[in-house]
Amino acid sequence: MNDVRRVLADEVRAAIAETSPGPVDPAENGDPATAEARRLLARASEHVTPAVPRGAPLEPVKRLAIRALRFLWRNQSTYDTLTLDALTHLTEAVERVRREAERDREAAGRRESVREGRLALLEARSPSTAPSAVPAASSPSAPAFPPGVYALFEERFRGRPADIAAGQRDYLRWLRGLPGPVLDVGCGRGEFLRLLAGAGVAASGVESNPVTAAACRDAGLDVAEGDGFESLARRPNAALGAVTAFQVVEHWDPGSIFRFLREARRTLAPGGLLVLETVNTDSLSALRTFYLDPTHVRPVPAEALRFLVEAAGFVDVVLERRAPLPEAERLEERSDNDRKLNALLFGPQDYALVARVPAAP
Repeated sequence: MNDVRRVLADEVRAAIAETSPGPVDPAENGDPATAEARRLLARASEHVTPAVPRGAPLEPVKRLAIRALRFLWRNQSTYDTLTLDALTHLTEAVERVRREAERDREAAGRRESVREGRLALLEARSPSTAPSAVPAASSPSAPAFPPGVYALFEERFRGRPADIAAGQRDYLRWLRGLPGPVLDVGCGRGEFLRLLAGAGVAASGVESNPVTAAACRDAGLDVAEGDGFESLARRPNAALGAVTAFQVVEHWDPGSIFRFLREARRTLAPGGLLVLETVNTDSLSALRTFYLDPTHVRPVPAEALRFLVEAAGFVDVVLERRAPLPEAERLEERSDNDRKLNALLFGPQDYALVARVPAAP
């Protein structure tokens, strides 16, 4: 009989444990209200099943009483555990909604800043800042495009700054121990400048769009409004440790690209680094994205860019394919032909080119 009771007791405990919510970490999220809710749930979960602490007065008697009266609290315990489980899921759902609302609020704030900058330009009405006179890329050959409109375009199609920064973080491995500061040409919203600042790398940026440049300065970044070519032309020889340009060269014609490379080569110190990122022309899905931007001039194949970089005097050229598509957006690979089709149709969306100035003899 005692064996039967023991088996039944073990089964009850197992059933209760199965329906009990798992441990909750109150510090899992930084939101105070969510942290407090999780703390209370964690405390409640400790009292679902009646228990007697070890060493308590009359411990054997109390344990026997709990065992004898388990038929009274078994259903209540099950109800309590299920209720706690439901509250835990509800807390997680509320937290997800809060995070999404915070992301939407940040995006709305950026769009509002863009609109305010655009209105300021319209009110200025000066020839130097008139929207129709400002190119969307750092090139004298780029077509005129209203800067406020293009800033809104980037907010809609460029992606969240946090996602852009996550994709650019890997470049930091190249930018250690440089012989000078970094110049980020066409720095946009300043995602890479923030990464460099966080890594303790001295850097500044130049951006031709006055709305975006002003937003960067408001955020405390060292960003000059102007043309990337002119910014390099004003620099003395061997003054920089690295020149970076993310999603910029596709805004230029080949002659402008080569001019930029020669100026970058002149201003970089021996051992200095050139980092370029642009659309991967070997992927047809990437080309679809390329033509989405109305300021793009032409795609730049990787081998063509390598040739121009080497012709400008750089060495140790490295090409890396980047930004692969998620598996859900690619073909299921069951054969070599599937892999070839994936590489052609759904290959990585970008490629990076990294090259160095020859070190001093």
